[in-house]
Amino acid sequence: MTRLHKVYLLFHFCMMLWPLTQFAAKTTDNPHFQLFYISASFSSLALQGAGWLVLTFFLTGQSYLLTRRASAALAIPVALTVIGILANPRGIFVRTSGDVWSQREYGPIFWILFAEIVLLCLLSMICIVKALRRGVTPRHRSQVGMALKGLLLFLAFGWADLLVNVAFNDYFPDIPGITSLGLALSALYFTMSIQRYRVFDIVRIAQKDISDSLAAGLVVIDAHDVVLECNRSLESYLPAKTGDRVDLAAFLRECGTNTADTEAFMAKYGSVIPERVQMELAIPGPDAVGMRHVLLDASPILSGTKELLGRVISMQDVTEIRYLVEEKNRQNEMLQLRNRELVQIQEELFKANLKLEQMATTDSLTGCYNRRFLMQRLEHEMAANIRYHIPFAVIMFDIDLFKQINDSYGHLIGDEVLFGTAEAVKGILRRSDLLARYGGEEFAIYLPHTNRQQAEKLAERLKETVESNRIVTGTSGLSISITISVGVLSVEGRQTPSEARESTAYIRHLFEQADAALYEAKNNGRNCIVGRKLA
Repeated sequence: MTRLHKVYLLFHFCMMLWPLTQFAAKTTDNPHFQLFYISASFSSLALQGAGWLVLTFFLTGQSYLLTRRASAALAIPVALTVIGILANPRGIFVRTSGDVWSQREYGPIFWILFAEIVLLCLLSMICIVKALRRGVTPRHRSQVGMALKGLLLFLAFGWADLLVNVAFNDYFPDIPGITSLGLALSALYFTMSIQRYRVFDIVRIAQKDISDSLAAGLVVIDAHDVVLECNRSLESYLPAKTGDRVDLAAFLRECGTNTADTEAFMAKYGSVIPERVQMELAIPGPDAVGMRHVLLDASPILSGTKELLGRVISMQDVTEIRYLVEEKNRQNEMLQLRNRELVQIQEELFKANLKLEQMATTDSLTGCYNRRFLMQRLEHEMAANIRYHIPFAVIMFDIDLFKQINDSYGHLIGDEVLFGTAEAVKGILRRSDLLARYGGEEFAIYLPHTNRQQAEKLAERLKETVESNRIVTGTSGLSISITISVGVLSVEGRQTPSEARESTAYIRHLFEQADAALYEAKNNGRNCIVGRKLA
């Protein structure tokens, strides 16, 4: 039931109270009961006045005006009037003598009631007139016109009863039942109008209009699969009308659905505990052009005790959605393939960069770092070494009489001697030490965090290792033993020399000093070590 249903039933109940209480007053001779019934009948008139206004608000679509404040402003005066009528203190509503039914005089509360009813009815008429002027739909106009006619009918008989039996009682004979007749006729008119204009079917009509406007096919069936209701769109999916029996299993077989899928769907559809089931199937499109994908959904309608009353079956065309999903999947596959290609290209670029970096920083013959990388490393660390007084050393060594090896055995053998010597030196260096080919047969070693004693000790070990290293060259298995001359420069870092203000010049100065120590060793007869300290 909608709020409009409830409001009309309450209003109709108030309408019927008047003739009921008037009839009850006629059935007893007890003055107290007669007075009670008469008071109750007039109380119903007060409620009818408020009921007219509330019903008018709902029929004209202005129920939003019934706010809490407006409802209180309407209810409080009506409630006070009803209380005054029923209490009748000192006879201010009605005074009686003898037979209550025939001998009574109305007091101030009666005229207050009369004025209140007139005011409420006038407000109702104003609302109706405003609604008609707003340009409502023909159906709405019929509803509003019904309310206006019923109100005028009630007022006509009410006024007639007031004039004949109250205002001009001395001039006219007592004619009972005028107001009751008016209420009965109003109620009869309302009943006929409601049936004619189908006022209370608005929700059902709206639901039907909404369901017919949907593109999806909808059908409501009972527990025996008999169609109770369906919309227009169902015709394009399933030819069925009200009263037909729907055989979903046969329909699915006609659609060519996979047998296993059909059996699984029907098993859930007919399970002891009803549940919602869905299935996607392909059926011929409109005019048998192509196939379209349809989502079949069956939802159970259950009672409060979980008893199956029926089902709502919907069929929605998802062809476009399916196409979009498949297209999106294809695009995702292409993107994944493209991503894999990009990852592969990225790995190849990473390897190529590593190769280029290696080529840019190492000597291709010996595998040692080249002179350029050595200088960059020293420029990077020199500032910290000097600032924090970190000791370090630079060793430069040269292969003795290397030109004679080239002249005697050829440059290929010379290259193998260079490579073998570099490999022997790498084996005794620490992980933090840096070996670089400085040029020709000359090598340089950077020893970070190394004092003079440690540097000279490493240089001695270096000389012994190279001297004891036998280099087997060529296919003939020629064995060559060589010696080296070593220059060691130790930097304690206790004082900052003036050259340190510019790192490049300072590094050049370091190598000049180390190179001078190397040449001193060569001049001393080769295969020896000369150490210097740069404080």
